[in-house]
Amino acid sequence: MITWKDIKFTTLQKMFSVTGSQTNIPNDSATMEYVNAMPAAFNEALELLATSGKFIIKEFHYVNYPVENLLGKNKFQTYSIVNGSYEFSHADAKSYYFKCSGLPTSLKLYCGEYLVHDFYPEETTEEETEPIDYRMFQTFKGNIEFPEIETESDEPIDLTPRIVVEAESPVVIQNMCFYPCTFMNDDSVPQYERYIKIKMSDAVTDFYQIAPAEIYNLGPAGDEYIVADQYFQEADRTLVIEREKVGIYVIHYRAYPKMLTLATPDDTELSLDPEVAALIPLYMASQLYKDDDNAIATVYRNEFEVGREALSNGPMLPKREKFVTSSGWA
Repeated sequence: MITWKDIKFTTLQKMFSVTGSQTNIPNDSATMEYVNAMPAAFNEALELLATSGKFIIKEFHYVNYPVENLLGKNKFQTYSIVNGSYEFSHADAKSYYFKCSGLPTSLKLYCGEYLVHDFYPEETTEEETEPIDYRMFQTFKGNIEFPEIETESDEPIDLTPRIVVEAESPVVIQNMCFYPCTFMNDDSVPQYERYIKIKMSDAVTDFYQIAPAEIYNLGPAGDEYIVADQYFQEADRTLVIEREKVGIYVIHYRAYPKMLTLATPDDTELSLDPEVAALIPLYMASQLYKDDDNAIATVYRNEFEVGREALSNGPMLPKREKFVTSSGWA
């Protein structure tokens, strides 16, 4: 296994700062000036390789078993309301999701006859940082907070959740959904869309790009492994899948490398392929040796670029896919 000390020692060898008989890194002031600048040079080299040649491939599992919409499975509907009102309700609702475009006269959530939330209050104590563009869809979602009602009667109180929309000017309501359960918090209430957007940079902290044609589905029961073919990509950062295509999605993505610092111990093991480990000291020496001998530094940089280009033109590996012939044999 290659360690951080190995990379630093090889770099110093190329800069003629250690001899062949030495096994430890010198701690004199001249050498330590190079050593202190090495983490930044290492990070630059690794990022260049990981984003344009020797990609770091990782995987992320997205579980798509959507919660039922109590209003019906095929309720991806759009309602246009003007000079009137519309009500959505379900007795078993525990949370909600919908989108609204336009400025309604009133948009409120009731439990029975009790008002529990006003989506467009006339007065607000919060300062709006940005004006709302009512031509765009605004998303509303959250858990329903049922009121605590004290009564002396034994008659049950109707607390059926109802969302009531009143509008004079045109208002559009889209994808109204009532879920039969509560979630961890309001932000955890899932979107109810025909297509689910997964912003990979939010899902994983080291995300760089979605690896092309490297998405698989384990199927509804989790016992398959098939190439997913019904998905979309937006700008290499957002993955879009169909809500109804349930299963566990195995998403392979290109990752940014982990950065090193001055505090990184010398014995830290680096997960580097041999061909990458051979190129990184060339780049580091080319950056650190410029002031001492620019000609040699230029030679090292050229060698690094030749190696990087060779990695970026790597062989195309065949993919193994499951198939069944028309006669039935696999």
